[in-house]
Amino acid sequence: MVQRDNSPLPFAPILLGAAFIATLFIVAESGYKRIHEAGRIISAAEERQALMTRYLRLVLDAESAQRGFLLTDDPRYLRSFDPAVRALDPLLNRIVTQLEASGLTEDARKAQDLRTLAGKKVGEMQSALRLYGEVDRAAALQLIGTDIGKRTMRELRTTLRELYDAEGERLDSARESSARDLQTSRVLLGAASFLSLLLVVLVGALLARDIRRRDLEAERLDARNRELDRTVQQRTAMLFHLSSSLQKVAEREKAALARELHDELGGILVATKIDVSWLRKRVDDNTEESKLRWERVLRSMDEGLALKRRVIESLRPTLLDNVGLTAALRWLVDETLHRQGISCEEQYPDPMPELSPDARIAVFRAIQESLVNIAKHAKAKSVLLRITADDGTLTVVVRDDGVGIDEARIETPQSHGLLGMRHRIESLGGTLAIKSLGPGVGTECVFTLQLERVRATGTA
Repeated sequence: MVQRDNSPLPFAPILLGAAFIATLFIVAESGYKRIHEAGRIISAAEERQALMTRYLRLVLDAESAQRGFLLTDDPRYLRSFDPAVRALDPLLNRIVTQLEASGLTEDARKAQDLRTLAGKKVGEMQSALRLYGEVDRAAALQLIGTDIGKRTMRELRTTLRELYDAEGERLDSARESSARDLQTSRVLLGAASFLSLLLVVLVGALLARDIRRRDLEAERLDARNRELDRTVQQRTAMLFHLSSSLQKVAEREKAALARELHDELGGILVATKIDVSWLRKRVDDNTEESKLRWERVLRSMDEGLALKRRVIESLRPTLLDNVGLTAALRWLVDETLHRQGISCEEQYPDPMPELSPDARIAVFRAIQESLVNIAKHAKAKSVLLRITADDGTLTVVVRDDGVGIDEARIETPQSHGLLGMRHRIESLGGTLAIKSLGPGVGTECVFTLQLERVRATGTA
């Protein structure tokens, strides 16, 4: 018996590998999110650094415009002063807003200090320009030469440098974190790829093993099926031969019983009838009542003799052994069909081939079963019985014009008579076919035998 390997152990590495790959992908996804967050931090920090650089440049642009005008007395220098001063507050608001949005509250407060410092610086520059207009250039240059504007500019630069350096530290930290996560993701991706390849190889090996196991199981099942087929064929052949032997034994017993009835019972009945006739002549008192009783006794004796003949003919037709198949079949048609009022067209070969005893009784019984079925079930009005012997083949056709037969019932186990017919013919190497000609049209039974097997000189 084929044993199935249902152990889950061969699949444990696959399950573990799949779980590990899933874990790697989860970790990689987490790293990707960190890389994405680091990228956002880097982008925000770089943008704030750019804004701080621009803010410082605006202050320097305003200072350069103011000093250029005071030194050269050229009003073209002042064209960039007012735009630079007006752009300072909106730009600082953007810096503060982004710092607060990033949660950098301390840096946002420090950035707010730039507003005061820038205000002082702008106020100092505007005061110098007013002095230039209201007093003279010397007074304005004297104001510029004081240490007030320098200290304010130094504090402003220092604050911007601190904020810029803090953004730089955040940039370096985010870049280092991103680089680490990227390296980790690459390592995890390589490990996942290697493990996936390993799992593919492992799955392929397990599939190949399973295919080999299935092939081996299929071979075992095939061998088992072949063994079972041989056993079934042997048993079928044994049953076939046993059934054939039982049919032959039954026919021999019927023949022996028919002979005993003919010899023993027939002799007793005939002798009894003779004795009764003799007694009638000796003891008959010629009364009407005595005459009726003697006639009744003799009539009963005749009916007993007739019953004896019918029983003997049904057991083993004496015409079949003494006269031949044709005579036996004509008697069978007369007893089975003509007594029922069914006409029959009979066609026999001339001469009828000499068949072996087993073949004769098989053909007779098959035709008898067909005619009995017609008489009982077909509701036919006419029947064709045709036997031909051509090209070494004996062919028998029995056709009626009755109600037909349900072809689904032909091969059912309950159709004992039809199965018996088929077995008798096939035991002689012949074939039998029964088909309905259509509802209300009739049924046709055809069987063939090879004459070389069923002739009287053959082995059948």
